Amino acid sequence: MAETTTNRGKYRTLNALLVASDLRMLVILGTQAGVNSADLSTVADLDAVTGVSIHSERIALTSEAVTQDDANDRAALDSAAVSFAAAPGVTAQGVAIYDEGTGADSGRDLISVHTTGFPQPMDGGLLVNVADLIRAT
Repeated sequence: MAETTTNRGKYRTLNALLVASDLRMLVILGTQAGVNSADLSTVADLDAVTGVSIHSERIALTSEAVTQDDANDRAALDSAAVSFAAAPGVTAQGVAIYDEGTGADSGRDLISVHTTGFPQPMDGGLLVNVADLIRAT
């Protein structure tokens, strides 16, 4: 029904997500095939994609903030960079952001999946620099 969502509306929507969520990041292993489906709802759904497994380390996002960008007609949710420990012989195929939810993968809502710039070896660790983690345009 809405023809235009205002920049303030975008800001408030992202801010409501931030306030209501315990956002975390995980590393996707195995393959990228099928992980960018908008139909995936939970971490369990992501893990069920053929050829995908989830790295054991999961990290809470910190320094999260939402900004309203009137010049570019958008709002963005950002956080501090995320650093995963070294895992020799392991290759990250991407990362995903999820809400911790119930603490079981079937209750952890999948928010976004990021595969641009991957695969990346984790031999020396993995540093994910976050810029516009989620952007509402």
